[in-house]
Amino acid sequence: MSNKSPSQSAIDAVASADTVLVALDFDGTLADLGDDPMAVRPREGNLELVSRLSALPRTEVVILSGRQLRDLRYLSGMEHVARLVGSHGAEPQDGLALSEAESALLEAVDLRLREVLADADDDRVWVERKPAARVLHVRLLEDAVRKRRVLDHAMSFFRPIKGVHVTEGKDILELAVLDVTKGSYLEAARAEYGADAVLFIGDDVTDETALRCLTHGDLGIKVGSPDDGPSAAKAFLPDTAAVTEFLRRFADAREAQVS
Repeated sequence: MSNKSPSQSAIDAVASADTVLVALDFDGTLADLGDDPMAVRPREGNLELVSRLSALPRTEVVILSGRQLRDLRYLSGMEHVARLVGSHGAEPQDGLALSEAESALLEAVDLRLREVLADADDDRVWVERKPAARVLHVRLLEDAVRKRRVLDHAMSFFRPIKGVHVTEGKDILELAVLDVTKGSYLEAARAEYGADAVLFIGDDVTDETALRCLTHGDLGIKVGSPDDGPSAAKAFLPDTAAVTEFLRRFADAREAQVS
C-alpha cells in the first residue's frame, strides 16, 4: 500500500459512528476493469463482505456506479444485499423517467454520436446506451494519441450543447441529459439515511464529485496512487485486492462497535 493508505484510527473513527453510510463504486473498486464490460464480476469475497456489512445495525450500503442500473444488477449480484444505484446517481433502485425535453435531447446526442463514430471509422470505438446518457468508449484503442484525438473531437461536438453534461473518465466520455453526479446523490443519501459518517471508495475521475462532498468524520478512499493526479481522497488503496482487504478490516471494526 502507499504511504497514504487508510490508517486503523481512520477506520475506527468511521466505524464507531452511530449510523454509517458505506458507498462503493463497482468497476475498478469492487471488480477489476476489463476490455469486455459485460464480463466483469466482483472480486472473490466482495459479495460476502457487502452482505456482511449490510446485515449490521445502522449500517447502510450503496453500490454507486456509473453503469446503467440494469447492467449493475446483472453483473454485481448484489441487488439483495445492498441498494444499487446506476448512472452516477441518476438511476435509483426504483428506476428513472425522463421528460419529453430530456428524451429529445438524448436523441440529439445520438445523432451527433453517429457523426463521431463515422469520423473515427473504427469498430473499437463504441457507444454504450444508458437511460439518461450515452458513453463513448475508446479503451480498446491501443494508441494513446488516437484515444485522445477521438475524445477531444467528441468534446468539441458536445460541450457547446446546452443541457448536455460532459464528463470524461478512464478512456470514456459520458454525455448525460441529467445534471446528477455521485456527489449530489451521496449528499441526498446522507440526509435520507441520517448518516453520522460516510465511507466512500472509488477509482475514477467521476468519483471525485463524491470525494469532494465528504466532510469531517467521513473517509474518502481512491483506488490508485496519489501520484496519478489531484484527488480529494483522504487515503489511497493500490488495487481492487487491497479494497477487499480494507472492507474486511472495516467490517471487523464495525462489528466490534455495534455488536
